[in-house]
Amino acid sequence: MKTSLLLVCTLLVCLYGSALGRRLHLGACALTVHTHELRHHFHQIRHNMLTEDNQKGVRLLRGDMMKNLQATESCCFLRQVLRFYIEKVFNTYTSSHSLHRRTTSVLANSFLSISKDLQACTHCQCNAETMEKSDAIQANYNKLEPAAASAKAIGELDSVLEWLESFRSN
Repeated sequence: MKTSLLLVCTLLVCLYGSALGRRLHLGACALTVHTHELRHHFHQIRHNMLTEDNQKGVRLLRGDMMKNLQATESCCFLRQVLRFYIEKVFNTYTSSHSLHRRTTSVLANSFLSISKDLQACTHCQCNAETMEKSDAIQANYNKLEPAAASAKAIGELDSVLEWLESFRSN
């Protein structure tokens, strides 16, 4: 009986903790993001996105581009990345698989929610270097055929999620 009760309590604590999301600190801006849910949905379609990627030598979101941002620029860059995914990537992506359409819809809605939360942050400043990085992502995306570009960008969400998780408060 004690073992069952302990197991139930442990399960409830785990579920409670996962429902809370992670508090991320992007410069002076803080927001709660459910990165574990984003990862879960991304992993449902990741294999297919990597299979569809016929531009293996092209990277839209380089890790060094995100890691070299100043903390004060991270909020602005996240806004730009979210806008890019909402307006370009998810709008362009089409699939014959209903699971992929549902999953990308969930990801798009999650990004929209995060974007809305970022609007409340008044300390989000953009400098020229951050805007140049955002423009470079868009330019590389625009060089590709739309279907290939959206599949590549969705396939690179792992980099975005890893970068977001680096702002997690302990």
